[in-house]
Amino acid sequence: MGKLLGAVAALAVSGAQAQGFDPKQPCTDILRDADETTLAMVGAWTFGYLASQQTDARPVDLANVGVILGNLSKACKPGKSLLDLVGGSSKQDAGPAAGSKAEARALLMRFFDPSEDLVALTGALLPKPEDVRAVYSDPLASKMIETYAAALKPGIKFGPKPEHDDLYMIYTTTAKLAAGDPAMDEFPGGYRKVVQYFKSDVPIVRFKFVRKGETSGLAFDGLVYVNNHWVILPKPWRSLD
Repeated sequence: MGKLLGAVAALAVSGAQAQGFDPKQPCTDILRDADETTLAMVGAWTFGYLASQQTDARPVDLANVGVILGNLSKACKPGKSLLDLVGGSSKQDAGPAAGSKAEARALLMRFFDPSEDLVALTGALLPKPEDVRAVYSDPLASKMIETYAAALKPGIKFGPKPEHDDLYMIYTTTAKLAAGDPAMDEFPGGYRKVVQYFKSDVPIVRFKFVRKGETSGLAFDGLVYVNNHWVILPKPWRSLD
């Protein structure tokens, strides 16, 4: 701690003429005439702000500070404050909340992108045994694991048909379904047979690839958010005795 305080004191003395900055000032005013000490403070402040808004903090070093400052310089426009730039970046980078309806929709809309690899997209949704057990209790969970091992093999894919251009989606949670959520009417009837096996409250999605304005199309069920990722656990009732 003593070394740190000494370094701060030395910086204060050596940078006595440093401008400093107010994040609410126009970025053009801050960056145009900033000395090296002020630029270092801008970079450090930006790193700290972004880290406070996101879950993934990047290493703070001179190379990354240079990248940050370069990005700020390119994005800086008259009338924009530094806070506007960095705050907008953090919101954009953060994206939809994990497990949210918006995140589920964004994920599924990727299946319409012709540049996406549908095998890779589907493969990322294939469940591991621990995913199944986190949602369903035994004996159903063990039987589902056996069913999926045979049916959901690496290399499989799903996606919209050529005539489909939109997504119809029902988002709820397993606890709500078990409690009689009206959304149950949108799920296959077999779910009424498995709600007793739900062991946790997790987001669950029923979705269809459809033509715009329609609600009938290529239907799927059992997209759930569990263990910090989305997986597909389709037709669980088929594993019942």
